[in-house]
Amino acid sequence: MACILTAGGAAESIARKASVRFSTAAQGGESKLKVKAEGKGNQLTMKTEGDAVIVDARSRSGIGWATMEMVSGKLPEKIVLRLHTKGLEEFRLLRDGLETIARVSSGDGAVTQSLRSRGGDERLITSASPRWMDVRIVSDRAAPRIPLEQGHFEITLPKDFLREGGRSFSIQWIDFYR
Repeated sequence: MACILTAGGAAESIARKASVRFSTAAQGGESKLKVKAEGKGNQLTMKTEGDAVIVDARSRSGIGWATMEMVSGKLPEKIVLRLHTKGLEEFRLLRDGLETIARVSSGDGAVTQSLRSRGGDERLITSASPRWMDVRIVSDRAAPRIPLEQGHFEITLPKDFLREGGRSFSIQWIDFYR
């Protein structure tokens, strides 16, 4: 099943919120995920692939955010975000005052990540952290360069984050600081 949600533009008044029902083999039952997208010209498409929920985000402006809330059932074992932007200066995963922040360098494509709790200082994390997000560039080009002319950024949410049991979370992205 797939669901398309658009924010901004002519469809803004009717497409600010949507929900999608999904079922994966690992869950054994149907779940319902409600999504609210923000930011002008952003479009989210959701579908299942095997035991994963795939969220494709296309962002004309390069800046956007979305809130996802489980209405029934539980979060899937795997959520993969595909951000179709030319860069990824910052991606934030937020729940209950804790932010996991990923940045992809426009120079060499290196990924750095950090954590920040509400009102606290940001601290770097490594790939050994249970909050580390797998972030990669997916492209048909042998050596993709930023700004991306073709391809997207793929972010797999941490398994520990999905297992924590929260009912909602938010994502935010910025392609390039202006």
